[in-house]
Amino acid sequence: MRILITGSTGFLGEKLAEKLLQDGHELDLLVRSEAKADTLLENLNSYKNQINFLIGELTEEKLGLSNETRQALTGKIDAIYHTAALLSFDESIREDLFHINVNGTKNALNFAKKINVKRFIHVSTAYTLGTRETGVEELYPETQEFRNSYEETKAKAEHAVMSYKNEFDVLIMRPSIIIGDSSTGEANSTFGLYGIIRTIQILKKKAQRSKTNQKYRLLLNEDAVSNLVPVDYVVSALYLGLQHGEPETVYNITNPDPPKNKTTFEAIVKSLDFDQIELIPYEDEHLLTQEEVNMNKPIEVFKEYLNNSVTFQDRNTQNLFQENGYEPLNMDREMLERIVKGFINS
Repeated sequence: MRILITGSTGFLGEKLAEKLLQDGHELDLLVRSEAKADTLLENLNSYKNQINFLIGELTEEKLGLSNETRQALTGKIDAIYHTAALLSFDESIREDLFHINVNGTKNALNFAKKINVKRFIHVSTAYTLGTRETGVEELYPETQEFRNSYEETKAKAEHAVMSYKNEFDVLIMRPSIIIGDSSTGEANSTFGLYGIIRTIQILKKKAQRSKTNQKYRLLLNEDAVSNLVPVDYVVSALYLGLQHGEPETVYNITNPDPPKNKTTFEAIVKSLDFDQIELIPYEDEHLLTQEEVNMNKPIEVFKEYLNNSVTFQDRNTQNLFQENGYEPLNMDREMLERIVKGFINS
């Protein structure tokens, strides 16, 4: 097939592109500059004959592409993967979030219609559920309560995608918290799990310099679970969606048995060989020293996701895997430790 991908310079987008290239597909990759194209090509150089770069801009009409380019693509693109998004929980950039995540998605949809695309696969997030405790595989109301503007924009973008269901096949695929490859641990992220790892790495260096056995307290509810999914599991779901996904369907790409924070923390401590960290719940936040308050700031932005146990239904995704001979996710302690260690050693 000939497939267009937005967001191919991101961690997930690049991994998806690599999987599709390995399968022999031809890719048109929308990138913002020649420099970004060159960087991406360095990583995908062995497939350069299968790649066409489109220098454009998601937030512009017709994706910033010329009429000649649009005409050349018309009737030639079998599917679009829309993975591009601004991921931030900073409320001061609410306008930017809407501009990129909502208007950018509408631009991609309109472009898909103009070039007669057959299938549009939208990569969203499992956390469009807002403050609910159970995630379902259907659209949520745009008017519900959200934890932040990022969630709100992704929910609105989903509704925009589904509104094009009569123009071409549309699928919505919702990963939860994406972490490294289940085999190698390779990751490119500072979010969630990796914010914690980086914080503990800094504390380890601090303790080594001061040569003390001081314990540092980290705010994390140890019995809560974080819905972590390896990037290769997400890529497999997206890949299956290309030919086997059901139109007008939502797929929660989530972990059916996510680890407790205590288990994740133990994997990090073991991999770093540093046991001078103590987990305390948020209700004991007042016990922190000023030094510990400062230490916890880098991961404070993730506390809504790292300390709230959400249950996700993923029947559609499980059926997609089962019907095509793929194994379901089984992220045991050994896999988790492999992912953490792979990232630390990279």
